[in-house]
Amino acid sequence: MRKLEGFFEVSYDSSRKLIRITTYGFWNLQVVEQFAQAIADLARVAEDGCDTLLNTCRTEIHTLEVNEALGRISYANKDAQPGRIAIVSPSMLLRMQTKRIQVPNVNYGYFDTEQEALEWLAAA
Repeated sequence: MRKLEGFFEVSYDSSRKLIRITTYGFWNLQVVEQFAQAIADLARVAEDGCDTLLNTCRTEIHTLEVNEALGRISYANKDAQPGRIAIVSPSMLLRMQTKRIQVPNVNYGYFDTEQEALEWLAAA
């Protein structure tokens, strides 16, 4: 597991082929840079086609600058072969920000609870 206290936790469960990402707080560009490194490290060990559970319930709305930097991370990984991506976010504003940086041809689901997201991922 890779963790930046107060900002994110990233882990990979190889037995479930599941990447778990939990985000917290209000990010700046330094946090995005550390998050990008954690994602790059994870991509080296995760299998192609694994699902992702992204929980943003404790995340603040990002500045445009941070959101654009997050979009560059998505674009840098656009050739990866991900499975489905379940995003837990009760905030419509955060969902809108996330949708702006989605990678084409990937199956995204948006959920209010982590349990709903896990059920959707398990129903494959």
